[in-house]
Amino acid sequence: MHSECDHRIKPTRPGGWGIGIFLGVSRQRVRRAVLMLHLTLGLAVGALLALTALTGSLLVFYVDIDRVLTPELVVPAGHGEALPLDRVVQALREAHPTRSGGWRLEIPHGPDHPIMARYMKPQETAGKSFAPLMVAVSPYSGEVLSSRFWGRTAMTWVYDLHYLLLAGDSGRTVLTLGGIGSLLVLASGVYLWWPAAGKWGRALRPRLRSGFVRQVFDIHVLAGVYGLVVLLPLIVTGVVMEQPEWVKPVVERLSPVTAAPAIAPAQGGTAVGADAALAAALARFPQAEPRWVEVPGQGGGAYHIRLFQAGEPGWRFPKTSVWVNGGDGTILDLRDPTRWTAGDAFFGWQHPLHNGECFGLCCRILVAVAGLLPALLLATGVVRWRQKKATRPARAGR
Repeated sequence: MHSECDHRIKPTRPGGWGIGIFLGVSRQRVRRAVLMLHLTLGLAVGALLALTALTGSLLVFYVDIDRVLTPELVVPAGHGEALPLDRVVQALREAHPTRSGGWRLEIPHGPDHPIMARYMKPQETAGKSFAPLMVAVSPYSGEVLSSRFWGRTAMTWVYDLHYLLLAGDSGRTVLTLGGIGSLLVLASGVYLWWPAAGKWGRALRPRLRSGFVRQVFDIHVLAGVYGLVVLLPLIVTGVVMEQPEWVKPVVERLSPVTAAPAIAPAQGGTAVGADAALAAALARFPQAEPRWVEVPGQGGGAYHIRLFQAGEPGWRFPKTSVWVNGGDGTILDLRDPTRWTAGDAFFGWQHPLHNGECFGLCCRILVAVAGLLPALLLATGVVRWRQKKATRPARAGR
């Protein structure tokens, strides 16, 4: 007399029974190995991913939060006409007469926004790779409203924590490896969740079963499955932005990446003003919107004008660039995203995808909310691990 199990595994051809047992054991071992990988890596990189995701949520609205924390960055109403950029540059040099280098000016986002100027290499922060002096100037009066060093304000500190863990190149390496580990956590989680044929509808149905143990498991699975659509591109773009030189050789095998222009060293001082340089750039792209004007130092050099064209993925840091000779106002070089190679497009989309600006306000909100998911996954994963650990002796006894 055969049991139900005997009928289920009865071979249909010689050797079938042995193969079925072997495959069943193999799949069980693979699943255990993947589960151990998911658990170990999840506990190892979960806190790091949660930290970077939470700080990333804040950075999605970095400019807005910074204005709330720093009231000086809100320009009073009733201002009148905006000053020429040359007057703004003059005000900066009068306020900081010992700083003879160039200034990078961010054009205001709105009528109540100041011109944000950055002096990229101040002596006070010479030991850091990126810590410019940030000066806010009224675009209507030329008054210096605020002077701050990068890393010494709340939001720039959060920025350095998010991108470098406040640890320079070492922090960048840790974040890169953590990002790769996070991708393995997501991949192993998908493998463990993957439903059998015909059960996709049930697996994707958002539901919380009764009982705390089941609810913790359901929340963990639902957050991972539904959050995967957003978390996967966020982690990938984060890894690429941390280590673009690791990725560039692979991309260049598929498509060329346009190199940055080689601009000749400064000679003979600067005869052309910022307004004239911007006008020359806009003459080449008349439908574009100015975003940044990088003014050369007093020793001379080239202006770097960054413009936004409709259709570009990034609005605050667009890729339309024009380099203008500060001596005679001629165009030295330019970059036009409408002529991107596939490799240029790949790198050009990384930052706009990472902060959500590529698809407008709704996408930015989605990215900010998605930044909360890794903390939820970590919390439910730890609770789930403790639940399984508590029931392990009972299972071993049975």
